[in-house]
This record gives sequence, structure tokens and C-alpha cells, in this order.
Amino acid sequence: MADSDRDRILDHNYDGIQEYDNPMPRWWLYIFWASIGFSILYFVYHHGGTAGRSIWDRYNTDMLAYYEKQAQELLKLGPITEATLANLQSDNSAMAGAAQVFAQRCASCHGPRAEGNIGPNLTDGYWLHGGRLTDVYRTVMEGVPEKGMLSWKKQLPVGQILAVSAYVGTLRGTQPPGAKAPQGQPFEYDFERIVAEEQASAPAAPAGAAAPAGTGAPAKES
Repeated sequence: MADSDRDRILDHNYDGIQEYDNPMPRWWLYIFWASIGFSILYFVYHHGGTAGRSIWDRYNTDMLAYYEKQAQELLKLGPITEATLANLQSDNSAMAGAAQVFAQRCASCHGPRAEGNIGPNLTDGYWLHGGRLTDVYRTVMEGVPEKGMLSWKKQLPVGQILAVSAYVGTLRGTQPPGAKAPQGQPFEYDFERIVAEEQASAPAAPAGAAAPAGTGAPAKES
């Protein structure tokens, strides 16, 4: 057998088997190195900047679409309540998706951390149009044309509006740097009191009617 750099029997012998040096086919090596190059580009694209969307981003977007279907069902049951919005705060996927929507749609006016910019600071205890979650929901839905805030009900699906309204509630007291001075009236958020007031003012349900969805206690606000 001719001895060469590519084909030769090596000195290594294991259990009666003589080792033979046979290089990998070039096409296999090309695929191997190409896969390494692709993995580097994939990592940079999806995790090194804002160009690509990570798996979690796509998952949160899909979950927002799921909540949109749920929102349509909730609207059929009657008005959105404080409990409906507060319960959304306990869903990490809903809040992660809402954070993306906030960054895309709301941060230009309210700041990336809701610290206030053109619009008011959303993290303090002062509110121009009410500090309940249902007040926030109504403001986002209807807008405030005289202050330059447009109505989002024709711009965003109702599920995203519900999630963003709940997300704003989680920003209370976060004290971001460079926060804008307080505007409006002080409001101390008390979930139990708000729900009690809603229940007291709600019309009596017909006998045997099912209780509206989303009336449980909310997760603790961060």
C-alpha cells in the first residue's frame, strides 16, 4: 500500500484493530465550518441588537394574540373591571408582551421607563385622568385629543390595550431616574376599595347568572 499524507496506516493499534488515517470528506468539513459561521451570525442577529427578534419575543407576541381572543370574550361579558386588568399583572407573558408594546407605542411620549417626556410621568402617585387601571384603560382607548394623545382603539387590538393598561399599573413607584415632575391629582391605589366601589355601583345580576371572569385578587404590583 502506498504511503502518503492522506492515506496511511498509523502506528496506533487497539484491540487488534489498526488505525487508519482517513480525513473527513471536504463537503462535510465545509458544512461543519459553515454551521459555525451561521451560529455566530444567528447569535449576533437575535441577541446582539434590535434587528432580530428572539424566541422569547416571538413567544410573547404569540401570547398577545392569544390574549386578544380572550379579550374579545371578556368584552362580551360586560364592562372591563379593575380585577380584570389587575389579574393580567400576574401573567408574565402578558406583561412581557405589554412591555414591548409600551416601548414601541408609548415610550416616545412617556419615556422608556414611563418617567415622563412629552406626556406625564406614569410612575408617581399623580394622575391627570384617574389612577385606577380602568381609568388608564379608558384613557388609552379614547385618548386625550386636547392634550395631543390619540385614541388607540383603532390602532391597537383590544387585547394589547388591556395588557398595556395593566402593565402601566406595575410601574407605580418604580422611581426611574430623571422622572418628570408630578402632574394632576394625587391618587393612592387601593385595589380592595376600588373593587368594593365597583361592586356597589354595579347593577344586580339576574338570579343564577354566572359571575364575571377576572374577579379574583391581583398579583402584588411591582
